[in-house]
Amino acid sequence: MNKFKDVILALVLAIVFLGIGLYLGFQENPALFGRFGSLVVLFGVVGEYALIKKEMNQLYSSLKGQGAMQDGGQGIPDLRTNNIHRILTAISRGAIVIGTLVWGFGDCFLLGWCKCLTSG
Repeated sequence: MNKFKDVILALVLAIVFLGIGLYLGFQENPALFGRFGSLVVLFGVVGEYALIKKEMNQLYSSLKGQGAMQDGGQGIPDLRTNNIHRILTAISRGAIVIGTLVWGFGDCFLLGWCKCLTSG
């Protein structure tokens, strides 16, 4: 879990900025929600990049010195990622998608939501 602390930090920051943007969008100006969506995308991409970098490092270190079994090597090891990696990847990709939608259409979401609240 400690090896994923940078990824977890990036994803926590994405969620925090989503919450701050949502709050400011309701309280101050709906356009602020869209602006904070760009930060959600940023931290989602940072998390995704860190995961890919970790995966590539693990892959390359696992393959060093490996060779075919018939040549006396140990063969190719199991290179599948663990569950934590897969979960963090899904969260990171979700942050990128949600952040992009908020970035582009956040004010429209909030304005539409406010109209629904005031019309009822």
